[in-house]
Amino acid sequence: MLHPRLSILAGFGVLLILAAPAVKAASVYEQAEQAEIAALDLEAQGNLDAAIAKHREALKLTPNNKAFKENAARTLNAAAIAKHNAKDDDAAIAYLEEAIALVPNFKQAQENLTLLKTGKINLDGIAMLKAGDFAGSAAKFQQVLAVDPENKPARINLDVAQSQMLLKSGDPAGAVAKLQDAVSLDPDKQFLKDKLAEAQAAADAKAAEEAKEKEKK
Repeated sequence: MLHPRLSILAGFGVLLILAAPAVKAASVYEQAEQAEIAALDLEAQGNLDAAIAKHREALKLTPNNKAFKENAARTLNAAAIAKHNAKDDDAAIAYLEEAIALVPNFKQAQENLTLLKTGKINLDGIAMLKAGDFAGSAAKFQQVLAVDPENKPARINLDVAQSQMLLKSGDPAGAVAKLQDAVSLDPDKQFLKDKLAEAQAAADAKAAEEAKEKEKK
């Protein structure tokens, strides 16, 4: 038989063990709350990268906290805009993807991500077009239009890329049609008018050559 005092001490020991998880949970939440408050203060000071680090710290401690997720997503969106303005679109895209992972229905972040991704693909396509990779550039512009069908720069660039492909394959009349569409979208752009004039000259020359061949027959 246990001594009464030992029995009482054993009882307290059990109570302490049972209570320990509750104390630990409260401590974790307090730490998360402190990190979140620090994040909001840092954001107010304009230190967005440091604020994001604190948001992440809070979410690591309480990963299912909806309010903390929404706060972090808003900060990530703001930081993405700052990164874009600083010409660092790769970092901006990463921040926006993280924001959407936290809050999937965050419409502003979704729209910003679409704009950045399509803009980056469009620029890649332009670089390929300038390098003479007409088929590759056309594929890039088609990617943009698949995401954003109303993207006028991508449509114009696609017309130009496809016109060059048609000229290369010996179809200047097809190239003219593509460039006419491009000019209709941006009538003030001299570059497009010049390309159209070149294609038209090639089409006229081909038509004249074909007419001569028919006369010979």
